[in-house]
Amino acid sequence: MFKYTCLFSFLFAISSCVTLPKSIVDKSTQVVAVGPGPEDMVLDTITGQPRLLISCHARRTGDPHYSEINAYYPADGSVRVLKRREPADLYFGPHGIDLVQVKDTLILLVVNHNMAKHENSILRYQVKKDELVFLNKIVDPLIVSPNAVTGFSDGTILISNDAGKQGDFTEALFLLKRDKIVFWDHNKCSVAAQKFCFANGITNVGGKVYLASTRQNKLWQFDFKEGKMLNKQVIAKVPGADNVRMCDGNLYVACHLRFLDFLKHMKTASHFSPTTVYRINPITHQRTAVFYDNGAKISAGSTGLVFHNKLYVSGVFDPKIAVTSNPK
Repeated sequence: MFKYTCLFSFLFAISSCVTLPKSIVDKSTQVVAVGPGPEDMVLDTITGQPRLLISCHARRTGDPHYSEINAYYPADGSVRVLKRREPADLYFGPHGIDLVQVKDTLILLVVNHNMAKHENSILRYQVKKDELVFLNKIVDPLIVSPNAVTGFSDGTILISNDAGKQGDFTEALFLLKRDKIVFWDHNKCSVAAQKFCFANGITNVGGKVYLASTRQNKLWQFDFKEGKMLNKQVIAKVPGADNVRMCDGNLYVACHLRFLDFLKHMKTASHFSPTTVYRINPITHQRTAVFYDNGAKISAGSTGLVFHNKLYVSGVFDPKIAVTSNPK
């Protein structure tokens, strides 16, 4: 394992020699304390006062256990932990999330990792004002290393696997395209698309699916029909792409530009990992850096989304999110 870790660090370091943007952190950027490991977040404007639902899971070795969905309310700046009604024996280890309206029910989809039992799943919860009510747990042989998830209004789901075998670093090291994107049709899973390396953020809007790859440094657009992702098209090159969100007609992609710094930050919060968020026009494919920080405000940024002209940025490890203005 040690030799793989060293090689992993070396190859990622040389593969991320991209030019860093100039600092574009607004002086008014604020940091909001949330639970540790806020890897992903979604905007909820349906259940009442607008809020961000944030997937928090302590990810550093040695950190106290913490696995919750936090709710952040922009109107008053408050943060609450949402109660969950679920089976007593359910392990909750959230990663990527998505929010989707299915008929009259608002559903939170949660990528769930139970590393102790080597089990990966997708959890479905009904979202209410003050709590999340468990609906069901999806386990399938094709859900091998889930990273992100996106839902459709008919209740079906797409899941991105970031590896063909969970924990196999050689795939990322050598750009082996073994990842599969999985479609869940209410009953079983099937392959919607394949041959990616470190597939990450995924979202769908208006019959189009958008997928990012951290190692291939690309954002793709697909047509979606009958459970298949078709007509693959690169719409932007985005180094170290993580999660993808559609806001105000634009795609926002948080990126890791320095993977050696990311790996060091994974071990200790004091080593900063630069955070960048790009805004990408899905029609013109214009890419604009709207946020860059050397890590002092927010490190290892994984998700960026916009609400009321404010840009919210979360990270993989530290217990905080950044709030800043969204440049035009």
